[in-house]
Amino acid sequence: MLQRFCLWKRLAVGIAVATVLAACLAQNDEDCKLARTGPPATIVPIDEESRNGTILVDNMLIKGTAGGPDPTIELSLKDNADYWVILDPISQRLYLNSTGRVLDRDPPMSIQSIVVQVQCVNKKVGTIINHEVRIVVRDRNDNSPQFQQQQYYVAVNELTPVGTTIFTGFSGSSGATDIDDGPNGQIEYVIQYNPSDKTSNRTFDIPLTLSGAVVLRERLNYEEKTRYYVIVQANDRAQNLNERRTSTTTLTVDVLDGDDLGPMFLPCVLVNNTRDCRPLTYQASLPELTDPADVNPIDVTPPIQAIDQDRNIQPPSDRPGILYSILVGTPEDYPQYFHMNRTTAVLTLLKPINRDLHQKFDLVIKAEQDNGHPLPAFANLHIEILDENNQNPYFTCNADVREQGIGFNVGVEVIHAVLLPYGRHGISLLERLQSPEQAKRAATMGTSCP
Repeated sequence: MLQRFCLWKRLAVGIAVATVLAACLAQNDEDCKLARTGPPATIVPIDEESRNGTILVDNMLIKGTAGGPDPTIELSLKDNADYWVILDPISQRLYLNSTGRVLDRDPPMSIQSIVVQVQCVNKKVGTIINHEVRIVVRDRNDNSPQFQQQQYYVAVNELTPVGTTIFTGFSGSSGATDIDDGPNGQIEYVIQYNPSDKTSNRTFDIPLTLSGAVVLRERLNYEEKTRYYVIVQANDRAQNLNERRTSTTTLTVDVLDGDDLGPMFLPCVLVNNTRDCRPLTYQASLPELTDPADVNPIDVTPPIQAIDQDRNIQPPSDRPGILYSILVGTPEDYPQYFHMNRTTAVLTLLKPINRDLHQKFDLVIKAEQDNGHPLPAFANLHIEILDENNQNPYFTCNADVREQGIGFNVGVEVIHAVLLPYGRHGISLLERLQSPEQAKRAATMGTSCP
């Protein structure tokens, strides 16, 4: 009976010892394992340019004790490229090591993540477990957009319709770039007010800010303004508006002359505060009964000339020519007497003019472009017909006229008596005979006017 009791006692002690040993072995097996649930890798974020010594992982939560008089585990770092991470094994804490350098996510360093292994050695059983730590470097909006050119340039014809896209040079890599990531690196464009060119920001617009395409908003006029300096701002799209970064450039817009104006006659004297010419009258004079060969081309003062008001159309080969013509005139039979060259405006006489029939001509001349432009110019042309001394004197009332003195010599002074109808006393005109013909016509005239 006593022997059986001792046997059972020893068996109980053995079971107890085995239980304790099993518990100890089980405890040693848990060392180096993670004391948390979830994925095996530890993933933590950190901002780029974080300060040296920034805590990456506050506690790895690895089972076991790495410090004290009887440590059960031993911790160390593996695959720690460039030594960006420092491990405190006692507290199982990881720190950033950026001494003398900057953790930069942007080029040229382009550090987007850091991956290290925390190696745990179970000192009781000798097993090794590696725990991955992935440090994700978050982008900060620490870079401003940078334009790829100092200035940008475009030339636009003044006849370009409003609403036309006149510049797309900010698209792609030709515009501004930002090496930041995500919204911090996305660029949008706006036109800023230019105090040195106060009309530029209302004349042009960028309705689609992400594209940067510049659109014409107001009609251009080469005669008023030939160049615009447009200030274009590029900004990133950081979520915090106060953190958005900007940069600016200048877009130079040259306005090209278009065919929007008609000709004008020269000389042009402008009406005050306008670009309109004052009415112009050209002058010419012709002796009556003159043979056309003796006067052609007719001398007109000033010379008839018209020019296109669009003086800088490019290329010069696109500039229209000027065509001249006589539009209307008085007397109505002017076409029988005058002709104007269509391209040179040279005026010629077609046949002699009798002043008894026409003392003057008032014509309206027209200048128009040879491309059908709908805005002609007009000027007046006044032609005076000069009297020729080919008439005998005459009395202004019924008179008995007697010719005397046939045979007067050249150089003799004779008196012509002209009696006005309202009195008996005439006016004596002294004339020196200049030719035999005049001598033959010289007469002493008497009258019996009442």
